[in-house]
Amino acid sequence: MPYDVELKSSSIVLSRDLHIATNQKPSKYFQSALTRYSKYISALTGISVEIDNSPSSSSNALTISCKSKNCNDDTYPELNEDESYILNVTETGSWLSAITLTGIVRGLSTFVQLIEQDRSSNTTFIPCVNIVDRPRFSWRGLLLDVSRHWMPIPVIERTLNAMELSKMNVLHLHLSDDQGFRVESMVYPLLHDRKDYFSQKDIRYLVDYAAQRRIRLIPEFDIPGHTTTWFIGYPDLATEQGPYEIATRWGIMKATMDPTKESTYTFIDKFFGEMTQLFPDAYFHIGGDEVEGSQWRKSSSIQDFTRQHNMADNQDLQAYFNKRIQKILKKYGRIMIGWEEILENLVIDRDAAIQSWKSRQSLVDAVQKGYQALLSHNYYLDHINTALTYYRVDPIYDRELKMLSKDQQKRILGGEACMWSEFVSNETVDSRIWPHTLPIAERFWSPSLTTDLRSVHERLFRMNHLLDKMQTGVTHLSSYKSRLQNLIIDTDKKKNLLHPLVILADVCEPGGINDRAKTGKYTINTPLTTFADILQTESEQVWKVQQLSIDDRKLAEIFQTWSLIYVRLRTLFDGNEIHKSRKLWGQDIERLSKNLAHVGQIGLKILEYSGKKTFKDEKNSSTHSWTLSDWISNQRAALDDLENNVAEIRLAAVRPVRRLLDSVKTTS
Repeated sequence: MPYDVELKSSSIVLSRDLHIATNQKPSKYFQSALTRYSKYISALTGISVEIDNSPSSSSNALTISCKSKNCNDDTYPELNEDESYILNVTETGSWLSAITLTGIVRGLSTFVQLIEQDRSSNTTFIPCVNIVDRPRFSWRGLLLDVSRHWMPIPVIERTLNAMELSKMNVLHLHLSDDQGFRVESMVYPLLHDRKDYFSQKDIRYLVDYAAQRRIRLIPEFDIPGHTTTWFIGYPDLATEQGPYEIATRWGIMKATMDPTKESTYTFIDKFFGEMTQLFPDAYFHIGGDEVEGSQWRKSSSIQDFTRQHNMADNQDLQAYFNKRIQKILKKYGRIMIGWEEILENLVIDRDAAIQSWKSRQSLVDAVQKGYQALLSHNYYLDHINTALTYYRVDPIYDRELKMLSKDQQKRILGGEACMWSEFVSNETVDSRIWPHTLPIAERFWSPSLTTDLRSVHERLFRMNHLLDKMQTGVTHLSSYKSRLQNLIIDTDKKKNLLHPLVILADVCEPGGINDRAKTGKYTINTPLTTFADILQTESEQVWKVQQLSIDDRKLAEIFQTWSLIYVRLRTLFDGNEIHKSRKLWGQDIERLSKNLAHVGQIGLKILEYSGKKTFKDEKNSSTHSWTLSDWISNQRAALDDLENNVAEIRLAAVRPVRRLLDSVKTTS
């Protein structure tokens, strides 16, 4: 939602002569934005949109004005640059103005989101509106882990495309960890993965690709822990000599850099010198989290070093390491950023930035001690919380504002959603980033008072479909049905069983990282192609059912469809290759279909009671009247069991039936 919106009662129909006009000769980045958004508008309207480098008086034109020098220079985006814009859509034309190219890009993002379609008349229109807009926070980021599972260039491109449309402005790439080192080094060629990595040419391309969308690209090389892959080619960096090999599972590993050797800092100095030539951003992330520490405690040479330097523990030693690393980064004109662990035993200079992930308190502590800070706590996308759960998290609450001075408040730069990749692949990552990043993006951009929970899902799902319709490249909707069909091995059944399988999948949601980790069956080599991997993070179908009135006749039709799902899918669970099929599915689809059928039956019984005010005992074969409260308790217990009855899956269909059951209790 924009900072200020004045919606008029009228609208304009977008016709065949729709075009974008600008009163200046655009630079490469400016022209790229005009071309990109003309294609987005064409994808939404079916109209071929022309670009004119001259003013226009047409009512069917979007006229863009950006007079500052910034608009003519292809500069790399910076923290705190002006991203504001003004957008006026009237019956006589549309005008977009901004001080910077970044503001123009943000305004174009709003313009395409305003486009509506009238299906009855088959026309495309845009409401007349006056918008004055600016972001609340200057750092609106997304972390993407490309280490645990490799994410090639097309994933980064489409992620940046969708980020631009949601007005996010930082892509934080987690480039090294125990499972992979993903950037080519010419200075230390044994560092990077031999197969899956970004060449230096790739990085330069991605930096430019992001900059065109006014997004900063920030690298993270995690040190001194999470460093197994550093030691495969360069074992002298390690506290304990190897041999080391790529980790195939997740968690906190023992492998840790030796912070007492001067050669460690010589190595890092040369490596950072090389990487800062590739990544132009002022900020450089060093990780610094989850240092296991047992190798340091067992090393006699390290313990001698700590005694000689009056260090009490490993935290003191890591603080010493951080101080040395910060000095190196300053030499290359970079600001060090790290996870909240670098806040412990502070000796680093106060121009560092702290990223809070374990607690909100570390955010407050950081700014009170003079550091810049970012919030990622409760913005972890791999936990697969609900959209509203993410939406309710704010980078700074009112109660925290009261604890902070104006200067301290300014040090809260914003926040980052985090997409860790233990349980996502390049084929599934889109469905885990989108649409759940969208409510987080609004928290970062919109005023703190923008908290209309009633409209969140409607706008969320609309934007989710827009990302697909505008052909941004995100695949989670376009590939959904074909990937489900791949779970049906028998070619004769693929066509007939796809529809009921989609019905089942549409009302299910995947479990998050904790649910999947419990199974203990996943490594970096496990194919992430199961039923749970294909599911959308939040069920749009269930949300639509929940919007229906409890006396809507459609409910009976929906519950009837659910109640028959096992019957319709039954042949999927027969055949000679059933064991092969179950392995392919990953989760128990048969039980899930039976559970959905049961949920549908409960829904029909509740509707029957609502109509006849009678119910039957189901605990034994004899029938007699129950008390209403006993009957309700029995149904609720059944729904609670069915919701999470299959590992790694949440049966979201339970929610509207539970709502209906709650209405019985309320009205009785």
